Amino acid sequence: MSIKTFWIILIKILGLILILQAVSIIPEWISSIYFIYENEDNKNLLILIFSVLLVLFIFYLITRFFLFKANWIIDKLKLDKGFENNTIELNSSQNKIISIAIIVIGSYMLIQNLPILLKEFFMFFQDKTLFKDYPKSGWIIFYFCKAVIGYLLMTNSFRIAKFIGKES
Repeated sequence: MSIKTFWIILIKILGLILILQAVSIIPEWISSIYFIYENEDNKNLLILIFSVLLVLFIFYLITRFFLFKANWIIDKLKLDKGFENNTIELNSSQNKIISIAIIVIGSYMLIQNLPILLKEFFMFFQDKTLFKDYPKSGWIIFYFCKAVIGYLLMTNSFRIAKFIGKES
């Protein structure tokens, strides 16, 4: 494997981790927007919505560059220059390494959210209220979605790696 291929793989893995972090942060922003909306603070609401949209746009651009324009980043930052050897001895293809990283990220999401989801389900069933009346029903849905996304990342890692490799 060449040094450039190593950097491409590393940058794409960082892009996937950035997506993972964005999925965790977005519901917090939505709850902040809702809280300010309920308090009828229109000036701060507009500032918060604008700043959230700006940060989401920056997340999108960085993720797009990391996943689909890794060669451009390597060329601009000259990451493949200054090495004594031009190759690294590794007997795996780029798609296999990216799919392994996707499996690790997906399993991390599943392991992180499954205990919280089960705890929230347990507390919900102890409370004996309707799901719509339960105060943390939104969080149950959120943790369930994150656990499902983690599972889907683990089971469809090769398809996602092909997509990332094809787009770049």
